[in-house]
Amino acid sequence: MAQTMPAKITKRTKERIHIEITKENFEAFCDSVGLYRPQFLEALEASERDHRAGRVTKRKSLRELID
Repeated sequence: MAQTMPAKITKRTKERIHIEITKENFEAFCDSVGLYRPQFLEALEASERDHRAGRVTKRKSLRELID
């Protein structure tokens, strides 16, 4: 079941919506967007291992990853 939390829209454009949440709601927000999923945490750990081992690719933009 999805959890609802109060958020304030601070800015809206055609392509973006900026919201503000309280510090108290931050953990619930992270949980709702999947930052505590085991797959995401495993991907972070693998990334950190690669970085420590020197397997790093310099990028100018994150767009390079999707192009």
